[in-house]
Amino acid sequence: MPKRLRLGLFAGLAVVLMASLTPLANAQTAADQDIPGGHFYTQANGNAGAQYGYRITDEGGIGFWSEFQRLGGVAALGYPSSRRFSLDGFVVQATQKVILQWRPEVGQAYFVNVFDKLHELGKDGVLQQQYQIPAQLDPSFDAGKSPDQVQQARLALLNADAAIAAKYNAIPNAVLYSGLPTSQVTNEGPFTAIRLQRVAIQHWTSANPAAGINAGDVTVVNGGDIAKALGLVPADAATPETASGQPAPGAAPSAPAAPTASPTSGFEYHSKQVTDPPVDCNGDNTKSSIPCVAVAPNAGTQYIKGRVMDQKGNHLQFVTVQATITGISAAPQTVQTAGDGTFTFYIAGPPSTTGSCPPYALQYKIMVLTNTGQQDSDIYTVNYDGNCNNDGEFHFDFVKVR
Repeated sequence: MPKRLRLGLFAGLAVVLMASLTPLANAQTAADQDIPGGHFYTQANGNAGAQYGYRITDEGGIGFWSEFQRLGGVAALGYPSSRRFSLDGFVVQATQKVILQWRPEVGQAYFVNVFDKLHELGKDGVLQQQYQIPAQLDPSFDAGKSPDQVQQARLALLNADAAIAAKYNAIPNAVLYSGLPTSQVTNEGPFTAIRLQRVAIQHWTSANPAAGINAGDVTVVNGGDIAKALGLVPADAATPETASGQPAPGAAPSAPAAPTASPTSGFEYHSKQVTDPPVDCNGDNTKSSIPCVAVAPNAGTQYIKGRVMDQKGNHLQFVTVQATITGISAAPQTVQTAGDGTFTFYIAGPPSTTGSCPPYALQYKIMVLTNTGQQDSDIYTVNYDGNCNNDGEFHFDFVKVR
């Protein structure tokens, strides 16, 4: 994506963690230090020892340290709480508040929707029992709504608690930073709470002196720390390290893998960029053609478009392509390729819906299906970052390989 996620995070965001999570420290420790291309922090080391913590660097061309600073540093993201690791084919690193995902095609970091991810991993029960995080809404909540209507309906859920709504609305670019609500406001005993894509917000009706919380306080729970506690961060990546990068005893160094596509073994199709052979794209952005770029801005109708072809570039018609969407609750979309081999998934709605630019992040996982509805290609992932003036249309192809 040519231009990227722009997050108006603000320094000094007041976050109070639940008592079971590692609290933010107020100052550097003696062991904190600058290191080549980054910094070493010890605050989230889990009492592993003063020499242990986590490095955040720009090593290997992965600019987590630069992005950490650009996005507000400790005040906005909390302290680094893991080493680098691979998640869904991307290099990521956890902080107390978020998990940063490195996107090599844009040279920037995005945020992982940790609560959506924990839902996918079947963690809703433990989230409720251990952290009093409400369960996600049933997908029927979004039924029949356009993406814009879905966003408005979900934001309206905040109004069930005026204090929670005020807390959310006080965060600049709250949709991009915290995500959309994914639950109703629920009564959890000492507080009411709402679940979002990346965090949860609590309005305390009773005091919790042990955690320094007074009745009436509104606190934001850290998605990164909860994700780490529930195993989304692998054990080796969670193990603290020294300033030179040596892991604490008993852990093997984690080697971050470069982003890779899903395995294609046994599949009849594989995905490719439009500029990889066989090439069937051109430079003009007409309805009947596919531009020779992976991503382009489009403030009118946002879409994902590509072709299915054989190894000689011949167009393949009536091939079934499916997109599974996260970021909103929606059933998978399925289309068949047209006579020119093209498939299209609209992000903002059908072609007649113009001027609609969803300001929330969406992820599409796209694959070819067999005639019996089974996966028949690798999964190609498209991430729409909520700003169609940066990335409003996406292009890639599938090629039949056998």
